[in-house]
Amino acid sequence: MTQCRGRTKQGQRCRREAAEGSDYCSLHQDQAEEASHEHEEWDVDAILKTALGFALIGAVVLFRIRR
Repeated sequence: MTQCRGRTKQGQRCRREAAEGSDYCSLHQDQAEEASHEHEEWDVDAILKTALGFALIGAVVLFRIRR
């Protein structure tokens, strides 16, 4: 088995063995979930489409109010 990749509250590496099929022991499984979220990338296309949609709605509302 391998050593847990988790960190203690003092910032030191955990000395426990990792759970089978994981890089973390049972105490540090929450750190495994945090590590997996750190590598997620943003969906730039979805963000741009959403921003464009809000801009169009804002423009329509602005022109309606000015009339």
